[in-house]
Amino acid sequence: MSTLSIILAVPVCIWAVWFVIESIRYILSGEYEIDKRLKDVCR
Repeated sequence: MSTLSIILAVPVCIWAVWFVIESIRYILSGEYEIDKRLKDVCR
């Protein structure tokens, strides 16, 4: 692998891991259920 592809791959991998962790935290916190209910009310 070239240095350039490593430089590009590292931030993408870090972002992907952060995104998964934040998604799990968001669903477990109960905010997801509240947002779902708000969408139903606004329809």
